[in-house]
Amino acid sequence: MSKEKLKELIYNDEDQIIKERREIHQNPELAMQEYETNDYIKEKLESYGLEVKQLEPTGLVADINPDSDGKTVLLRADFDALPIQETNEFDFKSKNEGKSHACGHDTHVAMLLAATRALIEVKDELPGTVRLLFQPGEETGDGGKSVVKQGVTRGVDSGFAIHIFTNFDLGYAATGYNQVMAGNYFFEVSFKGKSAHGSTPYLGSDAIMMLNTFINGANGAVSRKVDALNTPIVLNFGVISAGSVGNAVASDAKLTGSFRFFDNDSADEFLKELQKIADISADMYGGSAKFTYNQGAGPVINEKRSTDTAVKVASEIFGKDHVKTDLRVAGSEDFGLLLAGFEDYKGMPGSYMCIGARNPDDKSTFPTNHAQNFNPDESAFKDGALVLAQYAYTFLNEGEDLKQ
Repeated sequence: MSKEKLKELIYNDEDQIIKERREIHQNPELAMQEYETNDYIKEKLESYGLEVKQLEPTGLVADINPDSDGKTVLLRADFDALPIQETNEFDFKSKNEGKSHACGHDTHVAMLLAATRALIEVKDELPGTVRLLFQPGEETGDGGKSVVKQGVTRGVDSGFAIHIFTNFDLGYAATGYNQVMAGNYFFEVSFKGKSAHGSTPYLGSDAIMMLNTFINGANGAVSRKVDALNTPIVLNFGVISAGSVGNAVASDAKLTGSFRFFDNDSADEFLKELQKIADISADMYGGSAKFTYNQGAGPVINEKRSTDTAVKVASEIFGKDHVKTDLRVAGSEDFGLLLAGFEDYKGMPGSYMCIGARNPDDKSTFPTNHAQNFNPDESAFKDGALVLAQYAYTFLNEGEDLKQ
């Protein structure tokens, strides 16, 4: 039985999984600049005999059984790092100052490479195609947009991705139906006023007052114009800059912020509300406002059939009682862009799952994703690789039997 063979292949490959993860961990590269990581993965895939398509500027796609007439399942691993200084002191810590794999994308690559090696061994028992996507730029959302525009989701019957997660203990997996992770927008509002001496502020147009009014108005909109139960919005102001001297009215002020959401329509309405508040805030003090925004990620909305497969697979590996099916977090993941599509580019049905990597007996594994000392337990990686491989095998062999 190939499921047992997959487990044997991957568990016997554990040392290689950890070795490759550590190699990638030492050499983190930021979003859309992952050239060395890209080449490292490409060399691996080509050594397995796969034909590899290079995406631009980075990113890789390779198919197992590319000529099959059956269904196509996509497995995705992201490989960008974060601009975070690592404080871990183990031998394989980051060699690149100010950069680290503080979100575990290095582990995702190692797990998908292991799943790839195992699936190649059983490819004659796969009645379909397995598309392997190694994706850049997840942290900024640029990677998700890029790969969708380059057609990686075209013709895919189900896409699947996992994320190593230290909020859960080893031996647990978590997913959910429908909305499981939030989308996010980044925005910037710039106010233009008129400078004046601090003793005669009425002769100027105070950009700081405009910005202050905007902040109050935006917070008011969250509390009074958003359905906090069904379509919540989480608003954050991250950067503020204004003025140059303490005894003058500021002629310029700028704010950079973001908000997270679970519903695309509510996000569209909130963007319009922010624009209106910016215009009103500027007009009150005789100035002008420029409001710009950029989508970082779409909400991750899991499709039922794919999620049924993910739950089935994880239950076989971890046990039914160790698979949570009510995952819903305000964090964002640009896999949502691959599921929903982007602009006029079509997405794919699919599902997203978190794999627990916190060892309750080892406090060094407790820091959460994006912490400077993020350190998931390495024993979780073989199970993550098995989840990926078994998802592809199960969907291609049994997916038609699942209830719609």
